Amino acid sequence: MPRPLRIGLLAIILAVLIWYGHSANPAVTLRDCLAEPARFDGQRITVATEVTVVQTWPDSLLIHQAGLTMKVSGPPGKARPGDYVSLVARFRTSGRLELEALHPARGRRAKIIWSILPLLLLAPRPLPPPPKLRLLPRSKPFPFRPAA
Repeated sequence: MPRPLRIGLLAIILAVLIWYGHSANPAVTLRDCLAEPARFDGQRITVATEVTVVQTWPDSLLIHQAGLTMKVSGPPGKARPGDYVSLVARFRTSGRLELEALHPARGRRAKIIWSILPLLLLAPRPLPPPPKLRLLPRSKPFPFRPAA
């Protein structure tokens, strides 16, 4: 199979997969729920990407994710402010989440620090200064003779 045909075929397959992932993805995000609260009332959602606890009370907690801050009703367990967590909850039209399960992300900060280590080890070293250039002695110009 010629190379341009293979590249074109793979590009079409990639486009179809992107379209399928966008149109048929069943995952509902917190941002989706807040954009259309009536549509997602009672929907069970998983909030797990970079979620931190802002504040806790005996019967609820305040979480922060991607610029959104939301109150979650339910016992916070051992979660403390600043902890990374993932949670499963039901969305309510009032803009609240009813907690079903809370999972602390133990060691999340250590994982972030360890993930920086390969970058530091593999980062390019500063380039050495360029060598000093020597100018060649100026030579006499080549005499130009027009063609006859």
